[in-house]
Amino acid sequence: MRMPRLEVLSDEEIRDIHKASVELLSECGVQLLSPAMLDFVKSRGLEIDAEKRCVRMTRACIEDALATVPHSFEVYDRDGAYAFTLGGSEPRIAAGHNAVFWVDSESGKTRPSTVADVEMFARICEALPHIDMIGIPVMPQDVAIPETTLLYGVKACVENSKKPIFFSTDNCRINKTVIEMLTAIYPGDMRKQPYGISQLSPTSPLFWEGSVLEALRDTVEAGVPLAILPEPIAGISAPYTLAGLLTMNNAECLSGIVLTQLIRPGARVLYANSWTTSDMRSGAALVGSCETTICRIAGAQLGKFYGVPTHTTAPNSDNHAHDEQNAWEKTLSTFCAVGAGNDLIVNCGMFATGLTCSHEQLVMDEEISAMSRRIAAGVRVNKDTIAKDLIVQYGPHAAEYLSSEHTLEWLHSDEYFMPRVAVRGPRSVWEAQGAPDTYALAKKAAGELGATESGVLDDTRRKALESMCNHRLDDV
Repeated sequence: MRMPRLEVLSDEEIRDIHKASVELLSECGVQLLSPAMLDFVKSRGLEIDAEKRCVRMTRACIEDALATVPHSFEVYDRDGAYAFTLGGSEPRIAAGHNAVFWVDSESGKTRPSTVADVEMFARICEALPHIDMIGIPVMPQDVAIPETTLLYGVKACVENSKKPIFFSTDNCRINKTVIEMLTAIYPGDMRKQPYGISQLSPTSPLFWEGSVLEALRDTVEAGVPLAILPEPIAGISAPYTLAGLLTMNNAECLSGIVLTQLIRPGARVLYANSWTTSDMRSGAALVGSCETTICRIAGAQLGKFYGVPTHTTAPNSDNHAHDEQNAWEKTLSTFCAVGAGNDLIVNCGMFATGLTCSHEQLVMDEEISAMSRRIAAGVRVNKDTIAKDLIVQYGPHAAEYLSSEHTLEWLHSDEYFMPRVAVRGPRSVWEAQGAPDTYALAKKAAGELGATESGVLDDTRRKALESMCNHRLDDV
């Protein structure tokens, strides 16, 4: 059986958070810094306060929106082939997105990121079997027009991997251009078979920027799935208590769901979160603390309560080094995100509170994610796996298991996860290989995987993408 889902909230506690969230939205409301969106929601019968630019969302309005949200949806790759379903039984893993800095593989120093870093990142993602989706890892800094850096990152990923794309920007023009770029090279119908997912966020506490609202409308009308990801910070833009943080995130997420379903009932959305607490000793924002991991579990429970596919961030760490703290924070955040049943888990390759990325971290994070999924998959128990007849056949003092047909039959199954960079075996063998640590092994693997070209885009579509990207750069 699969491992039972992790839980930190009782049914009554979930209902209490839901009740408080609905009351917040109906009594206090959310601010919409877009006259067009205020007019739109008013035309749909919602009460607005024009002076405060707030909309109040009633219980009935929220329930109507939740009734039309799909419980699951399919995602497709760059060539239009089915990739996976979000909202199914299997948590999906995505490389992270929107960092700024890069750890150079040769020097080991942190430096500004480049387009070439993203190109290699995408090739590694293409080759890693437990990476299901690619976030745009950084905003490359070696571009001519800094405002368009995300477009270069999208182009670098699309050109080097077939896997679905996850992207995020608070700029409506960039968001719309990314959608147009993906549509231009995609052979299928993006409305029916989405190849990309956009992430958009309200600003805590309780308001939506005008540009984000415009991007939300463009995304929903284009049929692109949308991850609605609030990011309140405990004690700074939300109550310091975890229940208060959960309630703020929940209310903001529900407000986004209502807007999407008013624009287009049945629009595909994700109940998303990137839990952030704060260390009050320094004011530092934290995404890898144990409290954020508690919330990863609670967030999955709330999303399941609403019947909406869930998204969270992991593996997360706030350390700036590839060290023990990095490993324990990433392992706990990932395992709990998977164990709680989150449908899409985004952040492989990121560390230092999401600001830094490296190829080596990507390889190690994929391994943590794969191990977490393997543990959650549990134990397959049936007559063949119990193998009682085999045990009886061999009896005591048997030496035949190593060469038995049963062992050979299961050797290449998914019964055991085979790590890529974990150190195993005798010390003498390890020392004979130069005594490499896990980081050194990840560096070697990244170099080999990054040299593969299995996901390279064909020339025709590459030229179309190049032309469109350059054209749009002139407009942005």
